[in-house]
Amino acid sequence: MRPQGAPLTSFPARWLAHLRASRPLRILLFIGTLCVTMLLVATLHYIGSMREHELEGAERELSTLNLSLSEQTARAMQSVNLVLGTIVEQVRAEGIATPEAYVQRMSSRDTHEMLRARTSGVPQLDAVTMIADDGRLVNFSRFYPIPQVNVSDRDYFSYLRDHDTPEPFISEPVRNRGTGTWTIYLARRVSGPGGRFVGLVLGAIELSYFEGLYKALQPDGDGSISLWRRDGILLARHPALPGVGSAVGQRRFLDVLSQSGAGVFVAPDGLDAGPRLVATRALSDYPLIVNVTRTIDAVLVDWRMQAWSIGLAGGVGTAALLLALWALARQFRAYETATQATEAARQALEAREEAEQALRQSQKMEAIGQLTGGVAHDFNNLLQAIGINLHVIESRSCDERIVGPARLALQAVERGATLTQHLLAFSRRQQLRPMPVDVGGLVERISRLLGRTIGQMVRVEVKIAPGLWPAMIDPTQLEMALLNLALNARDAMPGGGTLRITAGNRVADPETVPDLAPGDYVSVAVSDTGTGMPTEVAARAFEPFFTTKEVGRGTGLGLSMVHGLATQSGGGVALSSRPGEGTTVTLYLPRAAGPAVAEPPAAQPPPAAEAAPALGAGCAVLLVDDEELVRTATAEYLAQAGFSVREVADAAAALSLLESGFRPDVIVTDHMMPGMTGLEMARKLRARQDATPILMVTGYAEDLTSTAAVREVDMTVLSKPVEPARLARSIRDMASVPG
Repeated sequence: MRPQGAPLTSFPARWLAHLRASRPLRILLFIGTLCVTMLLVATLHYIGSMREHELEGAERELSTLNLSLSEQTARAMQSVNLVLGTIVEQVRAEGIATPEAYVQRMSSRDTHEMLRARTSGVPQLDAVTMIADDGRLVNFSRFYPIPQVNVSDRDYFSYLRDHDTPEPFISEPVRNRGTGTWTIYLARRVSGPGGRFVGLVLGAIELSYFEGLYKALQPDGDGSISLWRRDGILLARHPALPGVGSAVGQRRFLDVLSQSGAGVFVAPDGLDAGPRLVATRALSDYPLIVNVTRTIDAVLVDWRMQAWSIGLAGGVGTAALLLALWALARQFRAYETATQATEAARQALEAREEAEQALRQSQKMEAIGQLTGGVAHDFNNLLQAIGINLHVIESRSCDERIVGPARLALQAVERGATLTQHLLAFSRRQQLRPMPVDVGGLVERISRLLGRTIGQMVRVEVKIAPGLWPAMIDPTQLEMALLNLALNARDAMPGGGTLRITAGNRVADPETVPDLAPGDYVSVAVSDTGTGMPTEVAARAFEPFFTTKEVGRGTGLGLSMVHGLATQSGGGVALSSRPGEGTTVTLYLPRAAGPAVAEPPAAQPPPAAEAAPALGAGCAVLLVDDEELVRTATAEYLAQAGFSVREVADAAAALSLLESGFRPDVIVTDHMMPGMTGLEMARKLRARQDATPILMVTGYAEDLTSTAAVREVDMTVLSKPVEPARLARSIRDMASVPG
């Protein structure tokens, strides 16, 4: 018995378990399936051939009957046309050339008797009428004197009045005004010299004549015969159906006859009794069509009996073969439980190991990110203090023995600033300035720079997809990221090779890059033909400080910076690499909603350091920073530049000083301070309606990466370390006192 709570195993699942466990069963199943397939295919093919044979025979019979009926219909119409033709010729022979003469000479009783004689012996011709040019009856074969009837509203009259043609015109079916039966009119024009319209000769054809003709020749009891006008109007049908005189049904025969004069087709929805096999043929001399049909059910009645017999025999053989296969498969049931249990245990173990590995990697990267972000913040403060003091030393001395080392030290400060930018990029705490960027143009500019940077042994190829979307990204950081990737690619190709940069549009999903939100992205792929990376190295490529280069050639922050930029911008990054086949790093940048903005103008060189001392004349500054080294060095430099500086160590002291009546022209503050942050202080000031300009100088301002926070308090943000001259100019530009 099955233990309580144990899952039920379906029949298909047991078959799959047998197939996984036994090679002989797989071979047996293949042979059995092949035999079953061949048996079924042969049975179905034979049944299908029989069906085609039945349909072809029915098509031949209907086509033959259709041809005969078309010829009889054409002869009937030709008889009427000949009668009308002799009357027209008689009018011409008598020299009648005007409408007046036509009415005067053709309205006599002798003409009436002539018309009656002409209609005798033509059963389909009910009456002949002579009509004047204004539509009035001139003479009538049925009785005399002539009734006061005007037919100028009929289609045959207006057509032949306006068209000088010897060809007959067949009207739409109408109910005869005299007898009430359905009638069509075959009309011919009587023309005078020069084509002048004199009148008409009209033959009334009873459609019941054709119904009787078709009844005598109806194909079996399920068939039908119908007569149509070329425009799809039903004229006659047997068995009779309502709809004479109108366009009924789908009239697919019009499409068939547009390609050929005759044809056979299947009508899925006949006028009655469901699908029909239809043979259609157009009369060559008249705009008429004869259709002969049989129901598909009647055509295939014998075939169905045979198909059932053959199908039953094939089904019995197939069932016997399947039963034999099932009996053999039961022999392998003993392997089922063990195989399923082993496979389930293995899959569960692998899934658990993958989940634990992913969790460890996520925790490690988060810890490293928090550590690097904090280190970068403190390092920026140190670099700010060092940089300002070096600028002060440089500005106070003309001795090259002092200025030279100071400048070298400033270069080290700049390199340190770049390093902290990489750390902040990895930890996703750098201040980005995203804007809609023309990625294609940016890649083109970078490629021209790379041609001079990475050497002649590396060939640079660029491919930009047409219609490339703009991307929402910080253009400066993107340039740095592409430069880092290009330099990594160069180092991976010591003997030279090809560096390819490809940009295109991509609709991505989480399967493309883990944790990537579905949406539209601009992909930028940087590929090389270098040495590539083993799987274990590629798995750690985005970790900070991880590098395979020798000491002194790499910091291990390039790829981590690229990863941080992409993820902080709302995109992602993917890496593909194989030893000996090269590496491809693909950035997925979020698509911008608006068009790309114009490239900002090149930065103007800063004014000379000698002009700095006069820059701050008459400008009062409140300096707020908890780092004493930074605060002291900044205050000393600003004082040297001519500013009047008051310095405090925290936001609370700054608010107290302002409440006591001190009114600076500009407030310069750090962001991350104990007790109260610079942003909180700014919000308090704005809440008091204090509009003093605020310049925030910060190592990193995670809360201020959103432009909404900056716009909320109306302040300017600079990132540490900031060049002292730029700091002085920013304060001067923000101050309201005259310069």
